[in-house]
Amino acid sequence: MQKMEIGREKAILWTKKIIICFISIIALGVSIGINISAALGADPISVLFDGSSNITGMELGLITNIINITLTIIVLFVDRKYINIGTLIYVLSLGMSIEWGTAIYDLLVPTDNFVGKLIISLIGCLLAFVALGAYVAINIGVDAWSAIALIISKRTGKQYRTIRMLFDFVCMILGYFLGGTVGIVTIFSAFAGGPLIQKATEILDKMFTKVLQSKKA
Repeated sequence: MQKMEIGREKAILWTKKIIICFISIIALGVSIGINISAALGADPISVLFDGSSNITGMELGLITNIINITLTIIVLFVDRKYINIGTLIYVLSLGMSIEWGTAIYDLLVPTDNFVGKLIISLIGCLLAFVALGAYVAINIGVDAWSAIALIISKRTGKQYRTIRMLFDFVCMILGYFLGGTVGIVTIFSAFAGGPLIQKATEILDKMFTKVLQSKKA
């Protein structure tokens, strides 16, 4: 009976973690869709998504899924320990929720008004920072982009922070030359993103500990 009870508690814990993970990735995708639609710039990886959509003519959500699936397959072959259920949720949910974000943007900002675009973009950024904080805090896997940066960091002996900054810079430049928009929101994300995501992670980690009653499944 005790083993059954422990198994039941673990199942409930993982269910809660998965639900939180889905919500965080959907929120992240919506924020990306909003920022790309506003055309005031986005985070470096989203600039690459935007540019890839522009150069291929594919829907933003579709090209996002293709890129993320490709990277996840690469990580699976190179170092599969970084693949977890959170990685799969990221791949399956992000592209779809980006399309939702573009639809939400069209409803919220029907006219080409700079002030309205800026306000909704900043809201989108804050939503993304909180969503990423939740994704990190729930700790059931990393996205393929982070996994690749971790692999490179491990194999070169360089700090993850340094590798990730270079990685983001390359994504931004490549996305820009493919036709992605780099703007004021990109700069804001570059300077404010790291500290705000870290703060969100710390706050949400404490909240999730209380809700889940445990940090580990």
